[in-house]
Amino acid sequence: EDGVSSASTRPFKGILYEMYDSPASGRKEIRWLGRPDPELWQMPFYGSMPTLTLTRPTAYWVPGYRTDIIERLKTHGIAMETVDAPRTVNLSMLRLVEPKLATRTNEGHVQASVMTVEVEKRDWTYPVGSVRVPTDQPLGDIVVLLLEPQSSESFFAWGMFPEVMSRVEYIEAYAIAPLADKMMAADPALKAEFEARLAGDAAFAADPQARLAWFYERTPFYDDHYLLYPVGRED
Repeated sequence: EDGVSSASTRPFKGILYEMYDSPASGRKEIRWLGRPDPELWQMPFYGSMPTLTLTRPTAYWVPGYRTDIIERLKTHGIAMETVDAPRTVNLSMLRLVEPKLATRTNEGHVQASVMTVEVEKRDWTYPVGSVRVPTDQPLGDIVVLLLEPQSSESFFAWGMFPEVMSRVEYIEAYAIAPLADKMMAADPALKAEFEARLAGDAAFAADPQARLAWFYERTPFYDDHYLLYPVGRED
């Protein structure tokens, strides 16, 4: 994605126009005359410079249950391979760090943004109907813009992955606290890791809920899909 650089000047073939006094607006308005101007216009040209640099993956994997996303990709004319049997692939999955939701709608969407992601290498199984979308195709740049969550033009940015930001669980102190105590008693290494976190993070140490959440995240009950973007990157 690009930011705006300083402007230069370039010649432009314009259309003749005139200004007139509008009774409706009470000011001068422009009236286009529909004929080419014989003189070239010197127009400001704004170049671009990168504001986000990404490593282009070989392909993206979109889960089959996201038929709406797959159909939008097809509408763009993007080539893809549809899997006819479950397939397990070693991929880079992206964990969103502090994604934000817009405070108002835009064209019927509540937009989202994320500045930082954490890459997690995983073996991920995609069900029947999932698609592999290669980036080595004429519309490869569009593929990247639509499927990278950090892109301001992505499906994620247009609010099409709200489930990623939804927790489907919560913890109760009366249940987690005794479990955490048992975990520390049974695992000296875990206890040492916890005590190191307490010593190095005063805010964490002073937050009982954060302390219990730390243990819960290390149990088999933790919802591992929270903030995990379901579109995988094949490097």
